[in-house]
Amino acid sequence: MTLQLALLPFRGTDAHVMGVLADKLAEKGFTCNLLPETAVPADALDRLRGQYRAERLLGATKRALTGRVLGVVDVDLYAEGLNFVFGMAESPGRAAVISLTRLRLGADEVAFEERMLKEAVHELGHTLGLGHCKRPKCVMFFSNSLADTDRKGADFCPDCALSAGSRLPGAG
Repeated sequence: MTLQLALLPFRGTDAHVMGVLADKLAEKGFTCNLLPETAVPADALDRLRGQYRAERLLGATKRALTGRVLGVVDVDLYAEGLNFVFGMAESPGRAAVISLTRLRLGADEVAFEERMLKEAVHELGHTLGLGHCKRPKCVMFFSNSLADTDRKGADFCPDCALSAGSRLPGAG
């Protein structure tokens, strides 16, 4: 089974990076359709923080179309009560968004691409109803820092794969 996925770049997101992400997700069993870029919602910016509200970007992603969609933005995101987030998703649901901004910090191209893939798969796991995993190597492990992201893998542990069942690409 493959999982159909639309990738929605927000304005300012590099087209080459979107192509790399689509290719990497395809290697994981996702069938990706790249949508035309869309504007970052003006009301998402919190001028005092200099960051963007993740839930506003998630809302804009959700409005993009009816299938499963992953928004990709290159601005710094936060959620209420948190200093920053790498991404946010409906859980379960059909929409998720990731930010590339912090994933670039201290990373060469290979490390950046690995981080981007891990965060994309993590947020897509939430859309499938998966919660955070206690196994540090599982892609569903909560990343509180880039070190957490770098330590974890890009795959679901056996328990998370079992929980998601046939909804995961390559399952069933």
